[in-house]
Amino acid sequence: MKKAVIFGVYQFVGFHICSTLLEEGEEIIGISYPEISIEDLEDKRMEIGRNANFSEKSLDKLPFILQDPNVQHIYFDLYTIKQISIYEKIQNLFSNFRDKETSCGKKLTFLVNITSREAERDFTTFLKDNLVDHDIQVIHLPTLYGPWQPSDFLFQQIVEGKEKNDIQLNVREYTMDAIFIEDAVREVVKMTTKGQNNDILLKSKEINHWQRCLEQLQWDIPKTKRVLQLSRNLQEVIIENKGTIKDNIEKQKKHYVFNRI
Repeated sequence: MKKAVIFGVYQFVGFHICSTLLEEGEEIIGISYPEISIEDLEDKRMEIGRNANFSEKSLDKLPFILQDPNVQHIYFDLYTIKQISIYEKIQNLFSNFRDKETSCGKKLTFLVNITSREAERDFTTFLKDNLVDHDIQVIHLPTLYGPWQPSDFLFQQIVEGKEKNDIQLNVREYTMDAIFIEDAVREVVKMTTKGQNNDILLKSKEINHWQRCLEQLQWDIPKTKRVLQLSRNLQEVIIENKGTIKDNIEKQKKHYVFNRI
C-alpha cells in the first residue's frame, strides 16, 4: 500500500489533508512539529487515530521513513508555523541524511502561507538546492477558513463570540482572498497526486471572497489592500466553491458548537 507522510499532521491544513487521504484509503504517517502547542490535540487524535491506516511518528524518525520505498509523498504544512527553530531542525535532518538516493522518487509538497516570511522562503530554497533529484512543489495559500480554523484567525474569533475589542486580525491573514479549507485541500490532493511539480498559487473563483465571509459573519473592518511580492513563476490555480460562502461559514459555526466548546 502506498504511504504519505504529513509534517504538521495536527496543524490546520495538514489535518485536513490527512483526513482526506485516509478517506481515500491511503496509509498515513503523521509527524508533529516539536515544541509547538496544538489546539484541540486530543480531539484531532481521536478523530483520525481510530483509523487503522494512520500512525504517528516523531520527527527524529525521518531518516528511516525516507528509506521506506512505499512512501511516495511527503507534505509539509507550514501555513501557520512561526518558529524559525522548526525550519532549522528539518534542515539539519535533511542535511545529515546521507543516503539521499533511497529517498529519490518521493514528492515533497510544501504548503505555505501567501504571506510567507523570509525564513520560510529560505527553507524551501535550501531544500530545493540540496535535494535536486527530488520532485519538490511549493503551494501558496491565501486565508483558509472552515472547521478547525486556528482560534487566532479573524473568522474563528468572531465565531467564538469574543469581545469586539479583543478581536484582532492575524498578521498571517491575507485579506484580499479566501478559500474554504475543504475546497483548497481537495485541489491540493488532486494536483499533488497528478505529479505536477510547478509552484502554485491558489486563488478563489469568488470575487472578494474574504470580505464576503465577513459580511456573512455580520462583521465589518476597514478594507486594507496588502501588496505582496510574489514570484512571477507561480502558476495560478482557480478554486471553485463546492458550496456557497454562507454554507461554508455555517459549517465553521456548527463545528465550533459541536466540537470545540
